[in-house]
Amino acid sequence: MSALGAALTRVRVLNLRELASHRLRVVTSMIVVVVASGLLIAVLGAYGSMAASVRAFNAALSGAATVEVAAIADTGVDAALVGRLRAEVPDAKAVVPLVRGTVLLDGTPTTLLGSDLRVTSLSPQLRSAFAASGRSVDTADLDDGVVVGAGTGLRKGDTVDIGGTQVRVLEVVDDPETKVLNGGRFVFAYLPLAQRLAGLEGAVDSIMIVPKDGVATETLNREVSAVVDGRASVVDPDFRVKQAEVASAVTRDSTLLVSLVSLIIAGFLVFNTMNMAVASRRQSLAMIRALGARRRHLVTDLLAESAVFGLVGGLLGVPVGWLAGRWAVGRLPTSVGSAALEVDFALPGYAAPLAVAACVLACVAATALAARSVFSVAPVEAMVPGETADADPPARRLLWITGLVGLAMVIGAFVMTRTVEGRPALLSGAVYSLGAILVFFGLTVPLVRGVVAVCRRFSGPGRLAAINSERAPRRVWATVMTVGVAIAVGVGISGALSNMVGSIGNSLEGLSDPDIYVSSRDKSDIPVGPVLNPEIAEKAAALPGVERIAGGQWATVNIGSARAMLQGLEPGAAAPFLHKATPEAAAQTLAGDGILISRVLARTLGVEVGDTLRLATPSGYHELVVRDTVNYVTIDSGTAAIAQTLLAEWFDRPGDTYLQIFTEPGADREQLQRELRRIVADYPGAGNRPVHVYTGAQALEATQATVEQAGAFTVAIQWIVAGAAAIALLNTLLLSVLERRRELGVLRAMGASRRFVVRMVLAEAGSVAIVGAVVGLVMGTGLHYVADRSLAETTSIDIVYQPLWSTAGYVAIAAALCLLGAVVPAARAARMNITESLTAE
Repeated sequence: MSALGAALTRVRVLNLRELASHRLRVVTSMIVVVVASGLLIAVLGAYGSMAASVRAFNAALSGAATVEVAAIADTGVDAALVGRLRAEVPDAKAVVPLVRGTVLLDGTPTTLLGSDLRVTSLSPQLRSAFAASGRSVDTADLDDGVVVGAGTGLRKGDTVDIGGTQVRVLEVVDDPETKVLNGGRFVFAYLPLAQRLAGLEGAVDSIMIVPKDGVATETLNREVSAVVDGRASVVDPDFRVKQAEVASAVTRDSTLLVSLVSLIIAGFLVFNTMNMAVASRRQSLAMIRALGARRRHLVTDLLAESAVFGLVGGLLGVPVGWLAGRWAVGRLPTSVGSAALEVDFALPGYAAPLAVAACVLACVAATALAARSVFSVAPVEAMVPGETADADPPARRLLWITGLVGLAMVIGAFVMTRTVEGRPALLSGAVYSLGAILVFFGLTVPLVRGVVAVCRRFSGPGRLAAINSERAPRRVWATVMTVGVAIAVGVGISGALSNMVGSIGNSLEGLSDPDIYVSSRDKSDIPVGPVLNPEIAEKAAALPGVERIAGGQWATVNIGSARAMLQGLEPGAAAPFLHKATPEAAAQTLAGDGILISRVLARTLGVEVGDTLRLATPSGYHELVVRDTVNYVTIDSGTAAIAQTLLAEWFDRPGDTYLQIFTEPGADREQLQRELRRIVADYPGAGNRPVHVYTGAQALEATQATVEQAGAFTVAIQWIVAGAAAIALLNTLLLSVLERRRELGVLRAMGASRRFVVRMVLAEAGSVAIVGAVVGLVMGTGLHYVADRSLAETTSIDIVYQPLWSTAGYVAIAAALCLLGAVVPAARAARMNITESLTAE
């Protein structure tokens, strides 16, 4: 008890009192820890909520089913397969056909669900939706009647138009259990009507298989696969959860990288704070040592203080991250396959403990290095001013060891970017950041000498500033590194994000080659359907000024459990695939003798150029040789291209979902667009969907804008981290001047003018800014490269490293903050009464 009492006394007398007397230092340092915690919470919460919502939605549809027969393409699964499965799979308790899609009600995406009477064997949610019709509705009414969720805002008896079909609302379901179905905004139709509304005549989206009691999933899967024979995908019903995670990989991974870097910044600032704390407390520490306390007790107290610091900051970051996560959820993709989905923010149980633990660990690890200086405190220092303790740099042995460890971490980070696959490669950014800081800690002496040398260039006040810098190497290192870290964050993270967006845009080369597009979807969407009326192409070809027309289509296909985009190409078409592939590979693919795939899909499928890829299609298994892999924007699990004739034959998708129109030289393209709009108005797509007309340039701009919008959350986080680094910089500079008020008072007492004092402080701040800028550019360039490589690994896009002109802006901002952080307190100190300055603590 006596030991515990002594420890509590030390904490109360030393730690808590010191914290209370340095509120500015504590508050600004705490802000950065809160930001780090909040960012982790926001990222984990946003994408955890996405996965949880998809999982809940999927569970509500699959229910007791353990095997799903999913459509390979969006043309669906042949409905005749339902009967065969019921007859030939002895261990199936129920075989349930399911239609899932999206329809528009008052312009708002609404989930469409459809099945037969067996749907009640799946889940309580579907049972609730269908039971509403079964209790009070005549079966004949189901031919043109639907059951809707309360989220649609419809009432019983309403008549609504869905894709050109008039349907009646038979019942409105207001069961809380159905909220997982797109927030209650759904339409449930009996199977024949659902097929008409979804454009799946004679087909369904998937077939759910419920096993008999005691039947193993492997056994059921084997029996179902034998019947399906490659004409559909036999998968676990949860495969869409993984697909949703893959679809958000680019934004998720880039935001996670920025969050990890923010955690390193928080740890660095805590190190600076504790380093200053030890320097300012040396007399108190020496007094306690003189009273009999051991060094390990003092170190333990500092570590406990930093743990509390990290704990409080981490906990305060939870509500901040919760709010940021809710904001981010509204900007995530809102679909599961073809079905609309409302994502409800729900913070995963592991998010808060993980974020708080990460903050505590970062703070304690940062303090452990700063606490080493406690071992140099001797009891005799209780009789001398505390500032003299900072006159010597850290021990040379410590600097060598730290520098070598940091160099090993930097090298390790570069090796990680080349050898580690998948999301773990993101850790290379955090490893590099920490390693770079340790390297520059090992270079404390050269950095201080650099500041001293620059100070001497500023004549009289500069020479005195050089002397002050030599007397306080720890403080000079802390301020230089704070400037460096602030610049490195801006240079490295902004550069990597800019390069990523630019590389994604470059992967779309060829998209803007056609002069005009006629498409089944808006210019910002991929034209996956419906198929265009062939009359459009015939009438468009007859227009004056049209040189030639090339058709094509996009389809969403399931390759195993992975969802990919498949493009059908025909000779004369323009496409990024054809631009990036070798001429031989492009010619072979257009001739129907091969397939082109994106690098991300190649990695997903584990294939290389020359390998034979076996594709499951609605018409059975087919094989194609991989002719080339290309850098292409990441869409779902990747993209691929085959000949249009094969897509039509194998995937039962005859026709075009878009037309590329190439005009004659000198043709009036605006007039052509007007004529084309008049034509397509007479030939809407299935379900009365409008057909769109836009230029190739508009298609490229819209796609690039979509990519940039996907990274908007990451860019917002990057600016938050940059702001936190700026706060850290301003905080360190303010404190470095405020804690020298006594020194400045001595200069004033010796006859120095206020102007001289301010010029001296500005000379030191300017020198710190110059050396810090060099450090920041070196650190930032390395971080930029490492971030490029790690994001290239997680996204499978060739991200080309390219320095940015905006780098100069980050250097200018950091220099301005240096001068602002120094001149304001220096001017205040210079105006203070000399007696007050001499007595300042």
